[in-house]
Amino acid sequence: MNIKTSDFIEMYSEVFPEGFCKHLIENFQHHKNSGAGGDRRSLENAPAHRKDDYAMFYDVRIQNILDFEGQNSFDIFWESLQKSYDQYSEKFSILKNCNIKAHEIKMQEISSGQGYHIWHHEKDSSPRVIRRCLTYMVYLNTLPDEANGETEFLYQQRRIKPVENTLVIWPADFTHPHRGNPVYGEATKYIVTGWFEYT
Repeated sequence: MNIKTSDFIEMYSEVFPEGFCKHLIENFQHHKNSGAGGDRRSLENAPAHRKDDYAMFYDVRIQNILDFEGQNSFDIFWESLQKSYDQYSEKFSILKNCNIKAHEIKMQEISSGQGYHIWHHEKDSSPRVIRRCLTYMVYLNTLPDEANGETEFLYQQRRIKPVENTLVIWPADFTHPHRGNPVYGEATKYIVTGWFEYT
């Protein structure tokens, strides 16, 4: 029996305009300094060996990120994300029969020693996450090799290094358990993540 498999993990580079990722990091820092978001160990009562980072959610209906070069930041983000999803659904065309949409943006700051260390996937039977179909993640900055901070996929035996302006899309279900390996040294990793959900 010959079996050919695809890992369904797609990467897209240079997704956003030049300087846009830095713009998102600056907005994140501004909101963090204003008291928005929180440490997930405190917010979710999570032990540090499971998940440890600083996170905040943005809703695309709320204009709480400053414009970028005269354009609405959410419009730029959504249009760029949608173009990448269109390429993904062109390759896996069964998705064209599904009514799915991304509507939430979660930004995270992962400092030295931090990450989402345990194997996990993005969908289960709880009402909050059961409609998730695909996960997306954008690396907002590049980490040097010695800083680690890779996204690692268990069954696919794959590690993805954080490279600025790179978008990754993969299935949210049990087939793709993954983890965020810890960041080493003085580096800090910034990502945006979210989900395409059945509507």
